[in-house]
Amino acid sequence: MFSPAKLDRFKVRKEELEKLRASFYTEALPLLENLYIMTYWIVLKKKSAKKIIKQIFFETIEYCNVTKNQADWQSWIYRIWMREINEFYEKKENDILTNFEFIDYSEISSYDNFSSSLKESGIEHLLGKLPAVLRIPLIIKEITQFKYEKIAELIDVPDGVVATRIYRARKLLFLAGKNYNYSAERQNWLNKESTGKIFELRKSALLADDELTSEEESQLLNSVNHNHQLGIEIKLQKEIKDQIQRSISENFSLNRLKSKIEKKAVNKFGHH
Repeated sequence: MFSPAKLDRFKVRKEELEKLRASFYTEALPLLENLYIMTYWIVLKKKSAKKIIKQIFFETIEYCNVTKNQADWQSWIYRIWMREINEFYEKKENDILTNFEFIDYSEISSYDNFSSSLKESGIEHLLGKLPAVLRIPLIIKEITQFKYEKIAELIDVPDGVVATRIYRARKLLFLAGKNYNYSAERQNWLNKESTGKIFELRKSALLADDELTSEEESQLLNSVNHNHQLGIEIKLQKEIKDQIQRSISENFSLNRLKSKIEKKAVNKFGHH
């Protein structure tokens, strides 16, 4: 990752290494559980999730002397994590250029059946139907509760794009539980121009995630009186968010993974 010459510039004294060791155990290692849970619900494979997390922490420990000079532990770890997630999907699927506007035009008359669809199919199955480009910001939001601005910085897109992708992810998750022909709808919209409908609809996600000012929230709720479909979209975003929160609380055993990471830390820093 780094050339020997560059690493040589960042050599640390014994006292500095001891400080890095202390901060690793108080700032970096506590990120393990949440980072693994987030990774699992994005890649949907325990083996792949553990491989990614192991790579992230091993790399972070190995190059901690660079970390000390360039960023705090959390920023450094999340930067590597995002790179690993992007590399994981690089050759598997590429929906960055897909026109997802067909999701916006899929009208919903009722969302009452989502709970039964969720019980029948399972959250993992339904999430697996979401393109990675939509699933990634959704899971980051639900696991970390980061604000859209922070997620935008992490995945390197504007804040509005994050709002758009999270709105569409939740709605598509709902549609995935119904008899919805995703492939056909996607094909129909390949060469269509954007109509801008999303700019109003994505406010429903902003509301569900508490991203609006009190004035913006009041204006949005007032507009529902004249827009029945928008009212349904708002309720849908909140309902799907609540269902996801209840469904991704699975506990994972990370003892072996944590033990490997701590062994790597001991080799680098010495005993804790």
